[in-house]
Amino acid sequence: MGRIGMNTKSMPEEQKRISDIRTVVMSHKASLYQSRAMIEENRMMILSNYAAAFMGNRQLANHNTDELFANRKAILESFETKNDVEAESIRAKLVNAELKFLENRSALNTAVLSISEEMAKINAHLININNKIMEANEKIVAFNASHIDINRQLLEATSVGLEHSVEESARLKSENEALIECVASESQEQSERIMEIMEASIENAEALSENKNTISVRRDEIMKNRAAYLKNRNIINA
Repeated sequence: MGRIGMNTKSMPEEQKRISDIRTVVMSHKASLYQSRAMIEENRMMILSNYAAAFMGNRQLANHNTDELFANRKAILESFETKNDVEAESIRAKLVNAELKFLENRSALNTAVLSISEEMAKINAHLININNKIMEANEKIVAFNASHIDINRQLLEATSVGLEHSVEESARLKSENEALIECVASESQEQSERIMEIMEASIENAEALSENKNTISVRRDEIMKNRAAYLKNRNIINA
């Protein structure tokens, strides 16, 4: 099959515009991959911080709470009462300590419930995002399939895409002009949105780093509480 020669006066200007648009579009593609990498990195850090805060720090703190109540109970029960008034006082203190423990646990249950409700909503949103990704993938597959078919027909030298007429050239020229304007306009809008998402990702990364430091500081405080608990426990057991 022989090559088709192309030689039009309007082509240089048109090609320049297409080249400019291609540069912007492909630059946006690279920037979006970069932003997606940042978003994924942030997401991994979010999950890491969540595990450290909830499965780590929270469980340690709750364990301390349980053992603190056990200490309180052991201390109160170790007192020898001399009369009914003292005995009743000790009993009241035991009941009060248990009720405060249960009140604290109930409040924590409410907090966990609220967080779980928010996480359920986030999961539903992530499912919706996955559906959008699959829809976008489907469009890519459909686009590729249609243009594979066009290429096949061109290779077979069939009529599709090979119509040579003034009317067809005018139609394609008009379509090309509209496509140039459409892509240029869309690219301009994308530029602003890409900058916004990059800035948001950077801010999120900084917030997550601070969050990670706070988790570390909180763990130190929890371990200090545990050391104090163990000191009291040793006194009780002495």
